[in-house]
Amino acid sequence: MIANIVFRIIILFLQLVVGLLMGGVPAYGLGIGNGWELVAIALGNTLGIWGIGAIGATLRRRFVRDQAIISLIGSLVGALVGVLLILITPAIGFIQLLYPLIGALFGYYVAALLSRRVMPNS
Repeated sequence: MIANIVFRIIILFLQLVVGLLMGGVPAYGLGIGNGWELVAIALGNTLGIWGIGAIGATLRRRFVRDQAIISLIGSLVGALVGVLLILITPAIGFIQLLYPLIGALFGYYVAALLSRRVMPNS
């Protein structure tokens, strides 16, 4: 029980760190600009969060392909909502770069929760 909680906390922390790195480093390192950096950041956040979640599910022997696809889509939708928030809110600084990350994380877990309700035997 405690080991499961600790494992989930570690996975969540790794999702945040890897998602942030995969969102920011390629966009900055490749010099992507003119608005395309928001797309690169959202895709990087999505892949980082989903990838670590998929690794965690595999380690726990609970990886189900259909649920993983739903979680990937949920994460992508959440990241895109974060990008839309960046575009419609006034500029407030670095914190806005966390919108796609938080959106992707939220989308990942909401989609995972909903997919378990839709496919309970998976």
